Amino acid sequence: MILKRETFDKILKEYGARRVSPEASKFFATYMEKIALELLRAANEFCLHAKRRTVLLEDIMLAKRKLNLG
Repeated sequence: MILKRETFDKILKEYGARRVSPEASKFFATYMEKIALELLRAANEFCLHAKRRTVLLEDIMLAKRKLNLG
């Protein structure tokens, strides 16, 4: 896991979860990290296709659309 689970616990609590079981917290953190990595991989593909070394917002938006993330 790249990001600390406490970071995700904080997000859950900021959005109304009073208490979160360790299992739920771990699942949420793992799932969100998986989505973030998929999004970044896809964005990097668009960046490389455009022969750039810097990922732009445009790359992330295209990746979001490609992955049907809303």
